[in-house]
Amino acid sequence: MTDALSPLWIDNPGAIGDLADRCRNAGVFAMDTEADSLHSYFHKVCLVQISVAGEHAVIDPLAIEAEALSPLWEVCGDSEIAVLMHGADYDIRVLDRDYEAEIHGLQDTQIMAMLLGEKKTGLASLLESNFDIALDKRHQRADWGRRPLTESMVTYAAADTAHLAALVGLLRDRLEALGRWQWAREDFTRLEGVRHKSVEREPRAFERIKGVNALRGSARDRAFTLVEWREARAQARDLPPFKILGNQPLLQMAQIIPEGPKAMGKVPGIGPRFVGRYGKAVAELLSEPQEAPEWQRPPRRPPGDPATKKRMAKLVKARDAIAEGLEIDGAVLCPRATMEAVAELGERADVRALEGAGLTGWRLGVVGEAFVKALK
Repeated sequence: MTDALSPLWIDNPGAIGDLADRCRNAGVFAMDTEADSLHSYFHKVCLVQISVAGEHAVIDPLAIEAEALSPLWEVCGDSEIAVLMHGADYDIRVLDRDYEAEIHGLQDTQIMAMLLGEKKTGLASLLESNFDIALDKRHQRADWGRRPLTESMVTYAAADTAHLAALVGLLRDRLEALGRWQWAREDFTRLEGVRHKSVEREPRAFERIKGVNALRGSARDRAFTLVEWREARAQARDLPPFKILGNQPLLQMAQIIPEGPKAMGKVPGIGPRFVGRYGKAVAELLSEPQEAPEWQRPPRRPPGDPATKKRMAKLVKARDAIAEGLEIDGAVLCPRATMEAVAELGERADVRALEGAGLTGWRLGVVGEAFVKALK
């Protein structure tokens, strides 16, 4: 079914205004993005897929100046126009990062499925279970930054928006029948507010690699040196660090220094190409590594107050009982972090205090009284 989509490929700025007008006139459109996070160091939006009024377009933002895409972002920011998406958290963040674009009028099918208690909330699972549509999975890990894209890759991308309108209609009817559509609208609005946050790399980032914290002395220094070198090379070549040097060969060379390039080439995960390109430089680094930040014992989490632990257990029991009755996941009803904040309030907490702890909106209405009772 997806092979018959025949999406329009847009790589010229002149077509953006017309597409934006069609979205505005329709009052509703589906959107998705594809990025190259698996294939580059500096991630970027590589495709924007749009489905409107039964037609599909795949935009190439790499061929279009950012300013020329403004008409589309204006439509996305109009709260009177419904923007249908699935699992939009990442898309909203990267659009904010790359274009300072905002989404309003969001309707997210993953949120809708979660509020209906669906066990599998991925788009492929929802389309298969509801419409017997099987999405092509051949290009799940494709490099969307490459050009030209094959016809099957463009069709694959378009399929992510092609059926969202039908899925939204079906899931919304079910939510309204259960009296939960307002729940979904609250969660849509909350998701619209997420923004990209830049994370500065820390000197101790290398400690996140599994196995590094077991190293001591010069082996730790070599691991640190290799990670720093890998990071610099990844930036220079705009590649993910793992494509420069994998974690396992990195750890092995940190512990046992290969005796020459020939031995380096025998390390699992390292081949002749790596040795030819980097062998000499890596050998020098291993012989005279940088000094790694001094190892520190991870801080122990202070033991919880017994009374707070008891309140937390009661809250979990109360939440899970309500969630079971609603046939939704307990974490969807109230995440653990929120319950921990509520448990800290103590026995005299009222509904207003729960709201201050982060329990708001429809969730407060559903579990608020039960939580106050559990705290007492």
